Amino acid sequence: MARRNTTIDFIMPKLTLCFKGRFISLHNLSTGCATIGRAPECEIHIDSLAIADRHARIDLLAKGCQVTPLPDATVYVNQRKIDQPALLAHGDCLRIGKHELFYSDCITDLNQDIRQEKRSNGTNGRPRQSRRDPFDRLLNNLSILPTGSVQILSGRHVGKIIPLQRGLTRLGLNGNECAVIAHRNDGYYLSHLEGDIPPKVNSRSIGDHSVRLKEGHEIQLGGIRMRFHEAIEQSAAM
Repeated sequence: MARRNTTIDFIMPKLTLCFKGRFISLHNLSTGCATIGRAPECEIHIDSLAIADRHARIDLLAKGCQVTPLPDATVYVNQRKIDQPALLAHGDCLRIGKHELFYSDCITDLNQDIRQEKRSNGTNGRPRQSRRDPFDRLLNNLSILPTGSVQILSGRHVGKIIPLQRGLTRLGLNGNECAVIAHRNDGYYLSHLEGDIPPKVNSRSIGDHSVRLKEGHEIQLGGIRMRFHEAIEQSAAM
């Protein structure tokens, strides 16, 4: 029987917020309208003096996702300043103040197998160019430390090791319980993405917070238990 991958793909549009190439947060665009700004009530809150209280608006339309700069605010899409509403395409980069938001409108594997990248290259060894390139380059260059791992402790995939080879690694089940592990300069952090029940770390719910993982921390995501290791060799030795 073929083994199923424990990571899952999302079809919900998303904005990945970064500052100087470092992952800050990921925002699902699950409602018809979201505001980006410094005001705490903004759906996409950016705590920076370079950001207006209400800087831009994101609208989900039948034809796609649209960004609109709000009065007296400056928004760039792919290095071009916009003055009118603009439709976004997968991989577009919004620059607001000193922050960047990368737009993903469809299924994007944040933890691609390296072999898939090799297969995507042209026959002459040069990578094919596409609209996805800016977003994919971001994912490939987010503060990567390819030594951490998560080992599955229960379920049909017990014993499987998931290397944390990217700046972002999605974890999910066949249902709606989903989480992401982000690598930052000071370590790995677990955050809740989707589902009614946030994951637990050492039997304690993380709620809406990002929790820094330490060696041996046990993660409960839905009905699956996993253990975090700072080095993949430690997983293999268990």
